[in-house]
Amino acid sequence: MAKPEDQRGAGSGETSLARREGTDIAKLSPGEAWRGDEHGLRLQAAREAGLDASEVELELFTEGFKTGMTLDDPADHAIVLRGRTVLRERQLSKALRPTIRFLKLPADQLALRVHDGEFELRVARTVAEQGSPALDSAKTALKLWLGFGLLGLLAWNTLEIAWLSALLWGGALLGGAFVLRRGLVSGRAMLAARLITALAMLAQEEKLILPPARGGEGTR
Repeated sequence: MAKPEDQRGAGSGETSLARREGTDIAKLSPGEAWRGDEHGLRLQAAREAGLDASEVELELFTEGFKTGMTLDDPADHAIVLRGRTVLRERQLSKALRPTIRFLKLPADQLALRVHDGEFELRVARTVAEQGSPALDSAKTALKLWLGFGLLGLLAWNTLEIAWLSALLWGGALLGGAFVLRRGLVSGRAMLAARLITALAMLAQEEKLILPPARGGEGTR
């Protein structure tokens, strides 16, 4: 495997159509090399305890990428995943391509950046909000609005009870908004979980990426 010193300085641009200017990613602390010493020690402890090292390794990678993830970046509401790598940006982009295809994510909505041995993968807000939970919640909200809207109209025209109509319409709006919000959050969390699992499996198989040295901004 190539040493990180040989790969650093390979360019800190951003690969994607979804560019973000002026965004820096965290650097490793001075003197902290791209190594998995703490990871190796925990694996050794697992082996000595008679545990399945491969399962422990996958769990460690999963937890590491989860800790370094930002679920909803306040700047642009993107999902941000971070980690360390010995690859150049173009090499990492190529290594991630099968994973991106498997997850059926549009490549033009992803932004990859590698700098000083660390990478940052950004998934645009539009992708995070187009999952099945979000679509299902939109359908449910429409049904709520339509159903309670008709009931409110019936109360207004037939029973002539204005306050009941207002109550039904207001309840429909609030209920639909709640369902939509819950669906968006659920869809975002589900996509983030799939991405974390995919990165953990790639780290375990290829040994070319690692979770970040520290949690970064953390899950939000």
